[in-house]
Amino acid sequence: MSNFLNTNRVRRSDQPKWSWVVVGVASLTLFVSFTCGGCQAQDSQNSTKENPVPKTLEGWHRRVEKALQDGKADEAIREMDDAIKSLPNNSQLVSIRGSLKFRSGKIAESIKDFDKCIELNPEGKPYLWQRGIALYYADRFKDGLEQFAVHREVNPNDVENAFWHFLCNVRLNGLEAAQKDVLLSGLDNRVPMMEVQKLIQGKLTPEDVIAACEKGGAGANGQKQSRFYGYLYTGLYYDALQDTDKAKLWLEKCVEQGLDIYMADVAKIHLKLLNAKK
Repeated sequence: MSNFLNTNRVRRSDQPKWSWVVVGVASLTLFVSFTCGGCQAQDSQNSTKENPVPKTLEGWHRRVEKALQDGKADEAIREMDDAIKSLPNNSQLVSIRGSLKFRSGKIAESIKDFDKCIELNPEGKPYLWQRGIALYYADRFKDGLEQFAVHREVNPNDVENAFWHFLCNVRLNGLEAAQKDVLLSGLDNRVPMMEVQKLIQGKLTPEDVIAACEKGGAGANGQKQSRFYGYLYTGLYYDALQDTDKAKLWLEKCVEQGLDIYMADVAKIHLKLLNAKK
């Protein structure tokens, strides 16, 4: 999965298709609002020569990623609070803040932002896959099912969407029922995502997924990414089976890949929750 502002920092050809579609006119309007006074109101208060307040979505994207790397998420959230006061109807900016809140562990607060996005722009709901993941961690599995189902309408070729729908379904209806009700994806060319889809259908084993991901994609970067996704979804699958030890094992291996992407933060959050269990 990738954030709608490409916060995964993965080469475009390697990214899943989970992106917030920014329609040309809306995007242009947003950028004009940033550069023509929308954020200028707080510039004198929060901006310095070395650390200016971002005036574009891409600028906020960079600020968020740096804040996460530097452990300054709370500071970035406060900056975004000020920006949103100046642009209260900007659903995309609210979504960036929601994603930042989730990635920094503020799950309930992130859902409020994602819901606000829908309030401001109902047509954008299908693209909010981030909301679906947050709903899963808030134990709102029925709502998560619905979010992932509607996301498939705009992104039918992403196994990750099918997987998170499956996770919600397992929690609601059990493993056997979820395996019979997989929200099938079309061709997802990332290794080993098609094996992951067969895994949740009960047609392959976790060992098959790991074998596929170890073969990997092209080059060192492709290998790291294939292992990341293979380890992540193997770990999450074992957790769905309530095998906590194996879930931890593979999620730890996933985190060890060292990717600075949205789903790496998901892995860290999940691992933290597992470690908190007695």
